[in-house]
Amino acid sequence: MACHSRSNSLPSRSHSFVLKAEEELTKVRAYVGSSSVNNERMLDAIRAIGRVYECINDVVSMSSNQNCLSQQQQRRWIDQELEESIKLLDICSTSRENLDAMKCYIQNQESSIRRGESNGSKGSVRDLSNLVKKACKDVKKHNSRKSESLDGGSLACASAIMEARELTLSLLQAVFSSFGKQTIEHKCGKWSLASKLLHKRSAANNGQKIDGVLDIASMLSHVEGLDSGLESLFRHLIQCRVSLLNLCTL
Repeated sequence: MACHSRSNSLPSRSHSFVLKAEEELTKVRAYVGSSSVNNERMLDAIRAIGRVYECINDVVSMSSNQNCLSQQQQRRWIDQELEESIKLLDICSTSRENLDAMKCYIQNQESSIRRGESNGSKGSVRDLSNLVKKACKDVKKHNSRKSESLDGGSLACASAIMEARELTLSLLQAVFSSFGKQTIEHKCGKWSLASKLLHKRSAANNGQKIDGVLDIASMLSHVEGLDSGLESLFRHLIQCRVSLLNLCTL
């Protein structure tokens, strides 16, 4: 009974972690709900969702919360979250594999252009588009199941965990959808070797943007940034899963 009353009022340190998680969730919600595509904001959103899981892990790992979460009546919720965490780790890993395939393809195109073996053909852009389509399909195959709440909805971290999971999937869908939009816009165009080359050509065209050109340097940098962000997110997901597994041994 003492445990139940304690769970309705989180310790001050635990509460600060929950507030921090909510701040980061707000950032991710804003990105997912935005209709505009911005690479920098996309990277910020991935880092933000990673910080959410970091905060959640801090809350779950606190001994005052572990005593409540490890109670028998909470085990069903923990089991469900453990099952969902496996799915989330799987799609995060698959997304990284797809990003790696995209990165290798872009690097090969860059090398070919530098060697004068390719002029960045329309077909090569379509090939990249096919890789992006596969990545989008892989994310959409994973559906998030809403877990049961803890008894009385006692711990704020429970709702944070469930929302973070749903937003992570939405964010991954947005990441690859944005790539899809970029490649569709340039499907009839070619590759540009570097941003400065694109700028020179734009200047030569009276300052008008040249449509149908994919900037290899910028895209490669963006893919590498996303991969780094997902690697960090994957580590945070592992840590959260370990913390939940530890509750089962208490």
